[in-house]
Amino acid sequence: MIFEKQDFQQTCINNIISILSNFDFKNQTTANLKECLDKFYQGSYCAISSNSDKLNLDILMETGTGKTFTYLNLIFELNKVYKQNKFIIFAPRKAIVESIKQNIKLTKDYFYNEFKKHLKTYIYSDSKSGSAIINHYIKNEDELSVLILTNSAIDKKDNILNRKHENLFNDGTIFENIISLKPISIIDEPHLLKGDKFNEYFSKINSLYFRFGATFPKEDEHKLSNLAYVLDSVCAFKNYLVKQIKVSQITNSNDEICLLNADSKNKKAIFSYFIGGIDKKFTLHYGDDLGVINHKFRGITLQKVTKDKAHLSNAQTIELKSSYKLSDEEIINLLKTAINFHFEKEERLFARNIKALSLFFIPNIDDFRGENPFIKTKFEELYKAKRDEVLKQNISSEYRAYLMRDFDDKQNLCVHQGYFSGDAKPSKSEKSTDKESQEARDIRLILEEKEKLISFETPLRFIFSVWALQEGWDNPNIFTLTKLASSSSDISRHQQVGRGLRLCVNDSGKRVTHSFTDYDDNLFYDINSLDMIVNSFERSYLQGLQDEITSSSFSFNGNVLYEDILDKFELNSNQKSRFFIHLQDNNILDFDEENNRYNIISPLYEYMQNSEIIKNILKDKFIPILEVFKDSANKTSQIINKNVKSQNIKIRSNLANEFKELWQTINQKSKIIYKNIQTQNLIDDVVLEFNKTTIEKTLISLETKKYNAQKDKIVIENTKIIDEINYQNLDTINILKDFCKDENLPLSFCMAIYNKLNKQKIQNNPKIALHTLKTIIKERLHSSLISSLSYEFTQNCFSNLALNDILYDENGKPRDSISQYSLGRYITKDKDPSDAYLYDNAVWDSKIEEEVIFEDQKNLNDLELTVFAKLPKLSIPTPFKSYEPDFAYLLKGKDGKKIFFVCETKGYDDAKLIPSEEQKKIDYAKKFFQSLDEALKDKNIKVKFQTRINKQNLTQIIHEVLKNDR
Repeated sequence: MIFEKQDFQQTCINNIISILSNFDFKNQTTANLKECLDKFYQGSYCAISSNSDKLNLDILMETGTGKTFTYLNLIFELNKVYKQNKFIIFAPRKAIVESIKQNIKLTKDYFYNEFKKHLKTYIYSDSKSGSAIINHYIKNEDELSVLILTNSAIDKKDNILNRKHENLFNDGTIFENIISLKPISIIDEPHLLKGDKFNEYFSKINSLYFRFGATFPKEDEHKLSNLAYVLDSVCAFKNYLVKQIKVSQITNSNDEICLLNADSKNKKAIFSYFIGGIDKKFTLHYGDDLGVINHKFRGITLQKVTKDKAHLSNAQTIELKSSYKLSDEEIINLLKTAINFHFEKEERLFARNIKALSLFFIPNIDDFRGENPFIKTKFEELYKAKRDEVLKQNISSEYRAYLMRDFDDKQNLCVHQGYFSGDAKPSKSEKSTDKESQEARDIRLILEEKEKLISFETPLRFIFSVWALQEGWDNPNIFTLTKLASSSSDISRHQQVGRGLRLCVNDSGKRVTHSFTDYDDNLFYDINSLDMIVNSFERSYLQGLQDEITSSSFSFNGNVLYEDILDKFELNSNQKSRFFIHLQDNNILDFDEENNRYNIISPLYEYMQNSEIIKNILKDKFIPILEVFKDSANKTSQIINKNVKSQNIKIRSNLANEFKELWQTINQKSKIIYKNIQTQNLIDDVVLEFNKTTIEKTLISLETKKYNAQKDKIVIENTKIIDEINYQNLDTINILKDFCKDENLPLSFCMAIYNKLNKQKIQNNPKIALHTLKTIIKERLHSSLISSLSYEFTQNCFSNLALNDILYDENGKPRDSISQYSLGRYITKDKDPSDAYLYDNAVWDSKIEEEVIFEDQKNLNDLELTVFAKLPKLSIPTPFKSYEPDFAYLLKGKDGKKIFFVCETKGYDDAKLIPSEEQKKIDYAKKFFQSLDEALKDKNIKVKFQTRINKQNLTQIIHEVLKNDR
């Protein structure tokens, strides 16, 4: 497995290191921790979290984003920066302990290369492991070590760790001696470690601890608090860190009405009913006719609602069902669908060296391991039939050879295996000849040998479990997850999909990230998508999943808004009411009566940003709430209902024929090339700029505080500078090595800069100096690259359009339609766009885009606007991120010459207000289109690019382009 430093993981660690910069590790108090947090929270979104009176720091990280890797990295950083060397990891289940062990083993070499240290690991499992804990973890206080425990190891008085031992120095118990080390604890999956008994014993440790989880308890005593870092589900998806979820619900001919909620207090009930294979919700009050659901129920009314029951006028009672049992036919349909989905993906992923795995949750162990294992037997029948069908098709010879390894020497199918609670841990000494040992080896493969499992050399790719594979187990290459049984009440939908949310890896162990796919959203999600297959009894599964993700997230993504999104910010009822009513009155939100929620119909963040009324309503909570609704470059839906056809926008075929040449021209594949980079000039510029900066010495001050009775709080009375920190004995070379590693810069380049720097400035304050140096290098590097950069284009790109071209098919004919989400989030149906617009409906992401689309200006003096379009995903490579322009125009002059004009729309009143990161991408885009224009052999075509801000109309911007061309 290849491990890479991820920016978000490093940000999490940096946050924690920063918070603890003034923490007293010798005399740990909650008051001291609160002071550290208050300082950190100034201007931070984390301030929305409540403070606790405990020594905890909480880290909210979505499943599949490397939570375990992050806290292992944190252990090394806390040892390096603050010399802490004793740690405990608490896990709620043995399966999670196994996962942690596996992660420590896999990352051993990576962390040694980073920190030149090994982490000694001790796992309490039985009385035999006690001696290693005593003789090494406890007695060797200088050793960097971690003790991994389940809650059951300490939560009873007679546990071995709560007993005295003859090998100890004193009369204390083993656990008391562990406590005396003041270890830093890490709680994995905090929502499962909230029992009174565990907390009774855990509280005795009374030292700093971290809670890492995707889900936190809701109870006040254990809820999210002292928040140090947030990477919630929505934020992780926005930043391309997890897979997209596609939910398919397999329905049968059974068209019963299902009761979802019985609300006797408000005299209503919520029902579910399948219409055209789609799960629809209906809210009925007393006396309402069920004919609104389906005409065949006409004349039947809702009479009353009691606990978990709805009573109808025809004497029928509909009960709320919490569990179900599938028929054999329903199980077969689900298995067949899952196998079909698997094969649909497998060859495509195989061609990219990615092995596809599928996971099934089944009702009982006997369904797979019993004397008559129905599910296993049916799976084998269906798999063999589908495999035979695939082998008859025109598939690649490599993929065919892969499928031919599906059977062992005895012609037993070996693509499937189960892991269930109670399965004994396989012994490594077992011989590999009999059936039992093969099963044991497969179990080890599932639990411990992730690298082997995702290798094409291993035929196993279908995994069956009851609910043993929950938190703590996942695999990056799970692409299909099927529910064949109702889950217990403590297993959430979010936890279920979490088993397959992690981004996949290829056969070399390289993670398929957004950058790995050249920032191509279509390709990225074509690979990184998780199919969740559920049955017809799982009513409102998709909405329940969305609700769980929304309620556990601080961020927001989508077109639907529930009122409880503001509950995290502790607004009063008046503020919440005024907020929603104002947005509804200004056509930003539209209330959905049926589902009791708001639909977002216009850019919410853009409106809030400029609304003084909203600022006055939200007061001091305005900035953190605005951050929640911040727009994302990722316009893709996090969860897709595959039972519902995606909304498509019709492409006007006559305009598409005109637009084709422009699209082919600007959509060429290209690569960046550099010429004549002046490295020495770059070094000299960086040094000159750094040496001009002022970096003050780090001062130590003494604050005198007193209690102010009138204000009922402690106030600062006086601040006195008593000393300054001396950094004369810095290990500069190692600091510089770390700097180069963190910033991905060549060491020789940094050394050349360092040798010319004013060293006193670094000794004054190394942290600020290095941050300043990083900023200067990035700025100067951009200036140097932009002058040296050009683009090289693939030859003969016009003749063969890509098979996945979003606008034209492989024969070059215009497609009938395009998905709405390929163009934007908001759609206007009550007015038609300009006749020159490529699509028959307007889809947009910002107000300025909406205004541009509805411009009806076909003639521009001596130019004719033939066709223009909001561009679907068009990624231009730049040195640090891909760039996506907004609009393209085909302009024709009287002399027959064409101008392909690409325009970037920005909602600023002045170009100077464009943020520097955006401006850099625009600078590279100018280079791209300039290089493209120069590379064209047709003298009758000109390619032009320009940024368009708020106050510029189309005529103005075109004239500016033509003027610059002369």
